[in-house]
Amino acid sequence: MADAPAAPAGRPGRVKSDAKRKAILRGAKAVFLKAGFGDTSMDEVAARAGVSKMTVYRHFGSKEDLFAGVITDLCNMIVAEELERLFEQKPEEALRRYAQKMIDIVFAPDTIELHRIVIAESRRFPQLGRLFYESGPHVCIDVLARYFEQNQRNPRFRILDPLRTAEEFLELLRGYGHLRVLLKINKALTSREIEVRIQGALRHVLAPAH
Repeated sequence: MADAPAAPAGRPGRVKSDAKRKAILRGAKAVFLKAGFGDTSMDEVAARAGVSKMTVYRHFGSKEDLFAGVITDLCNMIVAEELERLFEQKPEEALRRYAQKMIDIVFAPDTIELHRIVIAESRRFPQLGRLFYESGPHVCIDVLARYFEQNQRNPRFRILDPLRTAEEFLELLRGYGHLRVLLKINKALTSREIEVRIQGALRHVLAPAH
């Protein structure tokens, strides 16, 4: 028997499906943060999300796919359609707002804890590191690199290699402060530290305004 056609965008069926997906991602993040990747079960995710296990598997074919979905969802908080509007602004304002978004997400407690899970369990689950990188950092780097590529000939920018410049920009935002938070030496960046990091990243890619 053929599958029923998917509900068109905007129809109740589609809205309901999207709501279930979001509930699954919320439930999965809570369970991953509590139990780690290895000890997370799809049954517990389904219970936390208030859906059946079959529904979880309908949206995410495996636990690895589900973990990637959680990371992608976090990254989408930065690279959603809002980012396109953000990059329509003047370079300094666009990059400043992008930088602040990155710091907010990268240093968020949930993101830090997910990062710890990946590091702790990468020996048992080697594919976890690639999933984490490709679903999160790689997406964010790629979006910024494409923006730099579009502006490579703009005299306001100092860009030789768009991809490398994007990676350097983001690394200036993270720095050793991120490592200290991961290791629980510090809890978070101070407002002063955040501003210094953003200013340093902007100086790295923008020529002084005349």
